[in-house]
Amino acid sequence: MSAKPQPVQYGDRQVYSVAGFNHGVGGWLQRLPEVWVDGEVAEMKQQSGWTYAYLTLKDAGDGASLQALVPRYRLEAIQPPLQPGDRVHARGRAELYAKRGELRLRVSAIEPFGLGLVLRQIEELKRRLGEEGLFAPERKRPLPLLPRVVGVICGRDAAAKRDVIETAEARYPPARFRVAEAAVQGPGAVPQILAALERLDRDDEVDVIVLARGGGSFEDLLPFSDERLVRAVAQCRTPVVSAIGHEQDTPIVDHVADVRAGTPSLAARLVVPDYAAIIADLDDLAARAGRALQTRTHRCRESLAMLVSRPAFADPRSWIAVRRESLLRVRDGLDRWPGGRLERERVRVGHAFDRLRLLGPAATLDRGYAIVQDTAGTVVTAADTVTAGQRIGVRLSQGRIAATVEEVTE
Repeated sequence: MSAKPQPVQYGDRQVYSVAGFNHGVGGWLQRLPEVWVDGEVAEMKQQSGWTYAYLTLKDAGDGASLQALVPRYRLEAIQPPLQPGDRVHARGRAELYAKRGELRLRVSAIEPFGLGLVLRQIEELKRRLGEEGLFAPERKRPLPLLPRVVGVICGRDAAAKRDVIETAEARYPPARFRVAEAAVQGPGAVPQILAALERLDRDDEVDVIVLARGGGSFEDLLPFSDERLVRAVAQCRTPVVSAIGHEQDTPIVDHVADVRAGTPSLAARLVVPDYAAIIADLDDLAARAGRALQTRTHRCRESLAMLVSRPAFADPRSWIAVRRESLLRVRDGLDRWPGGRLERERVRVGHAFDRLRLLGPAATLDRGYAIVQDTAGTVVTAADTVTAGQRIGVRLSQGRIAATVEEVTE
């Protein structure tokens, strides 16, 4: 600790230097206890290499400001990060920056407070629900084309109720509604909205539910970011349209609903079809069907005319005559077929006989050859098989000769 500053004596006057005065005041401030300060973040200065961040806290009432020195790790622990305009509670001790004579608060703890705290809680809830997949596009269900009954959850005698019903009836006069009124702001809003949602979701005739509320402050719309209501909407078996506040208002229920509408009137246009457009489409379909029927009828008539114009239809007996001539030709062919087949077979057999005769032994004998046989009738093919003086027979083309072997030459 630095030494206690000493004044300089000028006659009867004790005079402190600026540095001495600042050090003295600073030492006195260090003896004060830590206090909590409520303020709005007006300015933030921090860089990656700094150990501390410098904040300017502003009084929301009269605009008074106070410099605050905050350890960087304290700020980084706050998620999502602080932004200018956030309200905080900072705990720390007053100190004087002696070099400049500036009063500041050395912060030991800092927490979001008020609206800033609520916003952080909402952002944290949105992050958790998103990680669970409650905002996934594949969970979104299509709205029915022609709902039997439209369920509407709204405030009692609210303008949002009139906006939904009047807009829907103007767009689609046959529309039917089942209205469940509930508190749409304040501490009792969530339980009442949950009860209304459960009642309409159990109704088998209700094909779509519109959650409608007009504009309001951020605090007024807080029930529609309540985790209980958000999860109930996600679990509904009936498609839900969220129409809360104005276009710029986006409570969490907007993200989990099957369809988000910027206003209640827009929701009404989304849940019911355009009656005039339907009638126009039906008229167009009827006209197209009539034209298609006429075209088809014309083509059928043309086909019938072509059939009638054919000879078979002009003179049915001509077909019989043609078939009679064909049958007569077939009959003539059948009559001629046995004789022709016999003649072809006779010629084929004659040719075969001629070939066999040419190849037979008789043909060979006709050319001057003879067949020699021994007394047993065996054909002699070699000279050494007979002996001189042996009787043999010689067969000619015409007749047979008996002879005796006189000499055998091999």
